[in-house]
Amino acid sequence: MVNAIKSSALNTRIFKKICSDLDSEYETLLFHTKVRWLSKGNMLARLFSLKEEVTVFLTEKKMIDLLKCVCDHKFEMHLAYLVDIFEHLNKLNLQLQGSGNHKLEGAANIFIFEDKLRAFICKINLWISKVEMNNYSTFQTLKSIVDNEKYADFVPEVQQNVLNHLHKLKDEFNRYFPEYIMVMKRKVSEEDLIELQNDRKCKDTFESSMNIEEFWCKKAITYPKLREIALRYLVMFSTTYMCEQGFSALLYIKNKQRNRLDATKDMRVALSNITPRISLLVKEMQVQKSH
Repeated sequence: MVNAIKSSALNTRIFKKICSDLDSEYETLLFHTKVRWLSKGNMLARLFSLKEEVTVFLTEKKMIDLLKCVCDHKFEMHLAYLVDIFEHLNKLNLQLQGSGNHKLEGAANIFIFEDKLRAFICKINLWISKVEMNNYSTFQTLKSIVDNEKYADFVPEVQQNVLNHLHKLKDEFNRYFPEYIMVMKRKVSEEDLIELQNDRKCKDTFESSMNIEEFWCKKAITYPKLREIALRYLVMFSTTYMCEQGFSALLYIKNKQRNRLDATKDMRVALSNITPRISLLVKEMQVQKSH
């Protein structure tokens, strides 16, 4: 549907004119790309907010098949649910980003992010129980439609579809994100754990301001087996936000005007968290004397 409207410059201009005539908040739809986390949720939210304008455009262009979808109440309810569920997923994605997340600065590891994922799975269980009781307070966009009497006939079917999706989403999260703490427990000797639990010196060190990585690297050297297992999990990349950040930087640097650019060095500068010492670099530059 979005592609049909944005497939040509003419369609884009016509749709923009329709939005302008109707005093819409937005004048364009959004594309989404699989390598950028938040784009699909934003695209769906924009499509839902401009559904009346989309209906006018499809009517004028006589795109009958797409028009039937937009006018279908069941489609509208499913779209509203997708807007809400992607909003929750986008919030989770932002929590899992390390760059710019000051709450996780210096403390981001696989266990921190696992806690956030387990919390999200618990939220899914809560949403399932709420939807079973016809409580859609978690999904505000869908709730605004469900409360409308003209959609009453479609609520039972949509409710079942939402429950099926939430169950599948929960199963997929559990499959894709295994519980590393349980995996570690199967590899750890109980005797070593007992010794560590009763080591007052290590306990006092751990309860101080020292982070978990520093603790296992410097202080827990008397427990080599536990230390080896802990560090094996702590050195893992906890999220893929660096890959996403790299794609975004490359798209910005290597645009259509610079498509032959070798962006290797530019990427290093763009992705580095090291602050350049500009004053020192300028000081070391040799002035070119005039001839």
